[in-house]
Amino acid sequence: MLGHARVLFGGATLLVLTGCNGSDAPTTARLGERTSAAQTTSTQDVVDALFLGSGPLIPRDGQSECALPGTWVGFPRGARVRVRIGGGVSVAAQAAIQRVVEQVPTATDGVLSAAVEVASDPNPLPGVSEVTVVAVADPRREGCTSSGGCLLRAFTGRGALYSVRVVESVAEVPTGFAQSVVGAGVLGLCRIDARRIGGAGNSLMSGGPGVPPADVSPLLTGLDLLATQAVWSSQLSPGAVRRDFLSVGLVNIQAGERPRARP
Repeated sequence: MLGHARVLFGGATLLVLTGCNGSDAPTTARLGERTSAAQTTSTQDVVDALFLGSGPLIPRDGQSECALPGTWVGFPRGARVRVRIGGGVSVAAQAAIQRVVEQVPTATDGVLSAAVEVASDPNPLPGVSEVTVVAVADPRREGCTSSGGCLLRAFTGRGALYSVRVVESVAEVPTGFAQSVVGAGVLGLCRIDARRIGGAGNSLMSGGPGVPPADVSPLLTGLDLLATQAVWSSQLSPGAVRRDFLSVGLVNIQAGERPRARP
């Protein structure tokens, strides 16, 4: 289950997210429906789920793992994000992180850049525009509320990231590190329901009941990139809320909403 705790650190608000993963393996039927389901999925609905944690594609268990549901969370436009790898992170996990970091310029339409380095400090604390990651036996000893690990985010304003500290369990699979460090940490993405997009392999950020990290895509997929590029190529910036997304046509109108005139 996802837990939330707000604390103060150096005058900035931190949001701690912790989560546990399911364990059932994908069936042949689920694998067979991936392509057709992904092709018919609305990009607006994918944007809604990944950036705002709302809409019809959020995980059915409600565990979207968004830092601020309804608000786009991300590093400022033009930021060069440095990912610093601390102790306990396996070589395989480091490689998984590197592969997705290399997709960041493409994912953000060239607005963000990112680089990876192995920190000399085994437990590095992040500075401005930094994401750090460590793997430990018990993440609760590092401030998490469960043994599943957590993200500790510092903000300069609503939705605008200053830094992210990722604490993972040493038992986490490499794809889980990529999902947390780059998908959630660097790009600020929420989870999307795997079965509603045709299978866990159709998104790096797949989640939902019974979807372990080992089943998700090891890279940002075409489905992910259509959504991220649409948002980063728009006039919006981190901190934008759902009505802003609606005003520029990035999300679909939901029940009870009224369309807002475009500026």
